[in-house]
Amino acid sequence: MALDYKKLNSNKSHAVWHGPSGGTTLGITDVYEPLAAEINNVGGTSGVINVTPSISWNDWGFGTQASETLNEPSMADAAAFTEFGANNYGGNISYFLPADYDVNADLHSVTFDLTDAIDAKIDVITRLDGDIDTQQPAANGEFVSVYRVEGGADQNPFTPGESKRHTRNWFQKSDFSHYVVVGSQTITAIAPASFTAGSKGRIRASQGGRDTTGRMAFTTSNASIIDIDAYGGMYTIPAGATGSATVTITDEGSGEVKTVAVVIP
Repeated sequence: MALDYKKLNSNKSHAVWHGPSGGTTLGITDVYEPLAAEINNVGGTSGVINVTPSISWNDWGFGTQASETLNEPSMADAAAFTEFGANNYGGNISYFLPADYDVNADLHSVTFDLTDAIDAKIDVITRLDGDIDTQQPAANGEFVSVYRVEGGADQNPFTPGESKRHTRNWFQKSDFSHYVVVGSQTITAIAPASFTAGSKGRIRASQGGRDTTGRMAFTTSNASIIDIDAYGGMYTIPAGATGSATVTITDEGSGEVKTVAVVIP
């Protein structure tokens, strides 16, 4: 049986950008709505650079994780445990050391200057979206993840004979947005042309031409007309239902909202 997918080489498609966390002009202004001009440092205003060639693939340990959380009660108190409760992000990134320092034309040198300080605050942008080459500029409609981080302790994982590099442990600083579309976050609803009593289905959403249903929150103004899952967009219309309701689709990160009118004759 022929497989209907193509296996991609992530080591040629996983792009990483770094920039100073400024929040106004430097770095990414809004992690929930990253702009191509910011990621590509158009006009040299954001300070973001593509650091992919300066990163050791073998030592990559950065990303997003869901973890269990456990409080620390006294022996007389009840413990509280939540499975996959908190979202954490960060981790180790290993950078090749430059042959010479303070050389603006050397990417390794510029990357070192940006990441050297233990308390450095930077925006990390990653893109793993199909087979887009790492050196291709970011474009509207692509999926990226954006993280605000602060540097921790430096490590030196290499041994004699290996390439010289330094490893920075990055800790979460404030916000992150996982697999967000570059550019406009305006929501387009993808709904049935009509709704009928006793039916089930799904209302989907897209942003920038990409399906982002999984990122959206869904609410209904009247569950007796249409009941919809809070996430995922799966809906049920009760048998015998008549009347109208409004389904609201919300991007909880960017705050964008789209409504769908539901009329059951």
